[in-house]
Amino acid sequence: MLIAENLTYAIKQHTLLRGVNFSIRPGEFIGVLGANGAGKSTLLRLLSGEHTPTCGHVSLAGRDLRSYGDPELATRRATMAQQHQLSSDFTVKEVVLMGRYPYFESVPRAEDLAAADETIRLCGLEMLADRSALALSGGERQRVHLARVLAQLWNRANALLLLDEPVSAMDIRFQHQTLAIARSLANRGWMVVAVLHDMNLASQYTDRLFLMKNGRKLLDGTPIEVLTTRNIFSIFAIDAQVNINPATLRPMVIPGVINMDAMIPADQG
Repeated sequence: MLIAENLTYAIKQHTLLRGVNFSIRPGEFIGVLGANGAGKSTLLRLLSGEHTPTCGHVSLAGRDLRSYGDPELATRRATMAQQHQLSSDFTVKEVVLMGRYPYFESVPRAEDLAAADETIRLCGLEMLADRSALALSGGERQRVHLARVLAQLWNRANALLLLDEPVSAMDIRFQHQTLAIARSLANRGWMVVAVLHDMNLASQYTDRLFLMKNGRKLLDGTPIEVLTTRNIFSIFAIDAQVNINPATLRPMVIPGVINMDAMIPADQG
């Protein structure tokens, strides 16, 4: 189990996160929603150990996160960040094998190669395995890095997987496939936390939604509990209709249309 208590994070005089409590059990998939600047990515960096909280603490499996050394922590949690910088011309398979670095020093073992092959296949990257990762589209690169973080935790029990906007560049098919993979891993006992922007995707695949506003937790509950017209307006300042999808019995959000009049000044020349 992962438990975060009273998390506050400040840079100089600017507080990005204030007094946030968060928990997740093995087998849960939690979606984190909020407007830009709400503190979602900051929360994930604190849960991963990338940032140290100004106040509060995070524990994983009953131990303070700070008590883990980097190699041990890397075998228990993996993070897929928003931005992925590749400075060298690695193939897709080489990038995925980077997820296995905590397990070998110089030469990958048979189990490392098998983990990479299995996650490449799971993410539908077989035809791209020998291609340069630099030559791929944004959505394809996201799938490569998804395979990399899955390889990092492959065959680990009760692993913690943190995904920061994992489907932002993907087409609709791979958005659903990615969240279906996350859902399946949670069903197998992983703890999955994903920052998402699409409320309908979040509603369809997650167990709970954690809604943030101005660096604080606003709501935490099942999709049907928190995705209401009032809550959506409070978070995103947009009117929306919320229906129940008869196929999934999950909330389905239909945003209202925003009308804008963009006036262009006449040429004064």
